[in-house]
Amino acid sequence: MRNVYTITEAKARLSELVSRLIFRKDKIVLTKKGKEVAVIMPFEEYQESEKRGQGLIQARGALAGLDGEIDEMCKAIYEEREKEKSREVIL
Repeated sequence: MRNVYTITEAKARLSELVSRLIFRKDKIVLTKKGKEVAVIMPFEEYQESEKRGQGLIQARGALAGLDGEIDEMCKAIYEEREKEKSREVIL
């Protein structure tokens, strides 16, 4: 079951939702006018996602002598990730 709340519902239940983040490690999806606009997740999970997100940037620096090809490839990958709607993609 997905945990989806409108922003108004989330404001009214914030303490409960934070407890669910802490104790059950739930992710909470927030919607505005029927559109998913944000995700609230446990802080530890956020930190891990930040570490994973640095992989392409580190690779770009290590392979800097490829005349901009890596930059273009990274840009294309990030653009495609942003378009992905069939699964959750953390950028």
